[in-house]
Amino acid sequence: MANAIGIRCTPKEVFFAICRSDNGALELITVDSIIVPAALTIPEKLKFIRNTLLDVIDLYKITNACIRITEASAQQLNVERVSIEAVIQELFASSTIEKYYVGQISNITSRLSIPRADFLKIISGEIEYKPVRNFGTFKDANKKECILASISSLNL
Repeated sequence: MANAIGIRCTPKEVFFAICRSDNGALELITVDSIIVPAALTIPEKLKFIRNTLLDVIDLYKITNACIRITEASAQQLNVERVSIEAVIQELFASSTIEKYYVGQISNITSRLSIPRADFLKIISGEIEYKPVRNFGTFKDANKKECILASISSLNL
């Protein structure tokens, strides 16, 4: 049995989904987010995110992970988001997580065995993602992305 976390960052919030695979059965455990306190300095924000995610990893006994990173083709790079993603990558490397990867759309869809072109259709709700019961009830694109990232990390 593997417990996996998928993460999608914005400069103000870190979204995460935790799922489990037990003998091929997929279970979505939780979908949540960490709101980054605006009053903190950037180093304090990074420390807050790292410490909070470390607690989540320990609580759920996470073994696999994926962080949905900024696309290389992004027209405007958000330095704060990239900094958050980098701290989370470092956390993965120094935690009890056994297998992890950083994923752009192409990596995630490959591990999910779905066409790359379907990713945005699944996120927008144009296509139903059947492996997760009630996937369509999630309206936030960031939550959907972290769910897919979580599931994809089960295939490491």
